[in-house]
Amino acid sequence: MTASADDLATGLSDLATLVRGRVVLASDGDYDALRACFNGMIDRRPAAIVRVAGEGDIVAAIAFARRHELPIAVRSGGHSAPGHGVCDDGIVIDVRELKTVEVDAPARIVRCGAGLDWGELDAATQEHGLAVTGGRISTTGVSGLAIGSGSGWLERVWGLTSDKLIGLRIVTADGRVVEATEDDNAELLWASRGAGGNFGVISELRFALYPIGPQVLAGARFYPLERAVEVIRAYRGVMADAPAELCGGLAIQCAPPEPFIPEQMQGKPIVGVLVLWAGDPNDAHAGVAALDALGEPLADLVGEMSYVDLQRMTDPAYPYGMRDYFKGGFIDDLSDDAIDAMVRYGSDLRSPLSNFILLPLGRRTHYATVTEAHSPLGPRNADWTFQVLSLWADPGEDQLHREWTRDVARAMSSYSSMISFPNFVAIDDTARGGDCFSPAVIARLREIKRAWDSDNVFRRNVVALTG
Repeated sequence: MTASADDLATGLSDLATLVRGRVVLASDGDYDALRACFNGMIDRRPAAIVRVAGEGDIVAAIAFARRHELPIAVRSGGHSAPGHGVCDDGIVIDVRELKTVEVDAPARIVRCGAGLDWGELDAATQEHGLAVTGGRISTTGVSGLAIGSGSGWLERVWGLTSDKLIGLRIVTADGRVVEATEDDNAELLWASRGAGGNFGVISELRFALYPIGPQVLAGARFYPLERAVEVIRAYRGVMADAPAELCGGLAIQCAPPEPFIPEQMQGKPIVGVLVLWAGDPNDAHAGVAALDALGEPLADLVGEMSYVDLQRMTDPAYPYGMRDYFKGGFIDDLSDDAIDAMVRYGSDLRSPLSNFILLPLGRRTHYATVTEAHSPLGPRNADWTFQVLSLWADPGEDQLHREWTRDVARAMSSYSSMISFPNFVAIDDTARGGDCFSPAVIARLREIKRAWDSDNVFRRNVVALTG
């Protein structure tokens, strides 16, 4: 039976004396700031937020929640668009203070706390000219991105973030602190490479690193909307034959109010192409030259820049607290009709911050070589993935933007699978989360769930693994 309000208040007071971190209640001045999500559409009020200072605090918070039969949400970076990191009337285990980071440069391994974000991790690894595929927004949480897939600019050459997860420490539903590596609890490590937080609260992660930077040849090129079909078709041709080291993506977006864009075009749809050469720096200019097939850009900002700056280049386009709704999927054959549909809807963006993104994957890249033996996320036989992202500020416009995004998704469903990775499942698509995995993978994940969390304590995830 769920505890009474008085019993819960007494219990929370006792919990506050047991943890080294803080127990934040609705009466505390920072409660609203700490419960707020990246997606401004999420407005949930937990009974308490436990700002943990270590694994002992996580153990205590789990035990408290179970004793009082309260739901648990785990908060790291907080970019989860469906808002899985916060819950109503439950306990939020907030790991954002766990920000340790240790780089073993000779071994090319980084060990980091679960509260780190990508800007912080990139800063540490780039001191040694190393990186792992990271989020496209620097404030994204490392742990949430990694265990739900981890799409980033480097995925063609190194695969998803989850692919490079080589170890973790996790607090289980029964309060054990365990390590998962290829040698110990290997099934738990495998499941954590993409199946979300179904198995416990992660306190630490370890990733394999690869050499890149600190300086790279990267940046953006912009093209007028009237050339969109021409540019996207040319981009399709270039990326079909491009080496994995040529990374990046294309978007139809509203032109930024910057001096390199003619004033009359600012705020109107435009084609942007982000470019990154992730291979040998000596080959960079020759490798990027293939993109000259797209024609003369309106503005060319590609040049030598720091990898850290590249990783935060798109931050201004995704401000914290905006209302956020999206759809996406994989495309095997990027046909002329699919491109025409993309341009038609991209020409009719409903918000200055909304955009239509097209990302090259490729069947001859490292991304495509990872099998279900290594990660639940497979098979990877699509050449492209797309995302329709709507961001706006006014709650009164919710219906307008959600309906527009759904209209685009319906149109694109003729050309795509409309299946995506767990991190890209929208707030109203969680019932379809199981479609992210094959039936064999789902069966294996359910066995692991039964072994580690048979009571389904950790159930705020895209993919339900019980029943």
